[in-house]
Amino acid sequence: MRKYLFILTVLAMGLTSCSESDDTIDEYADWQNRNEAFFENAYRAHNTASIIKKWSLDEDFMDYAYTDCILIDVLQTGTGTTSPLYTSSVKVYYVGRLIPTTSYPEGKVFDGTPFNELDRDITRPTELNVSSFIHGVSTALQHMHKGDRWRVTIPYQLGYGTTSSPNIPAYSTLVFELELVDF
Repeated sequence: MRKYLFILTVLAMGLTSCSESDDTIDEYADWQNRNEAFFENAYRAHNTASIIKKWSLDEDFMDYAYTDCILIDVLQTGTGTTSPLYTSSVKVYYVGRLIPTTSYPEGKVFDGTPFNELDRDITRPTELNVSSFIHGVSTALQHMHKGDRWRVTIPYQLGYGTTSSPNIPAYSTLVFELELVDF
């Protein structure tokens, strides 16, 4: 009898621990529409001087009115006078975020290097070719000068598109903070 009582207790504990809570938040509910609305609102709020057209527009990016541009907010102006080319190697600090959600009001960080001044003593900037970044970031880098620090808002069509990855849901508008250190 004790054996059966023990088994019933274990089963009851297992079943109660499997119950779902009604107050769970779906961070990515209606994600495509929310991302399109976020980018469209940001686009309307920017002046034309802070909107940069993609360096080359492929025909498959023509399905949405704003897919051929990125939005720039200049956070710091550098001292350089030239910009990297598509084939240039660059050294950058960057942080990539998704749009804000309930759990991540500043946007969930999915990739990056530290921007904290203390971390720069122990962390080097990322060094890659401009061509190895997503379209939106490579477009921004080709307009930046050494020392520039920008916040760049990128529509999903110039980011990772309709494909999901472990850290980035499909249809994600991306917000990058970029600092061009050297090229």
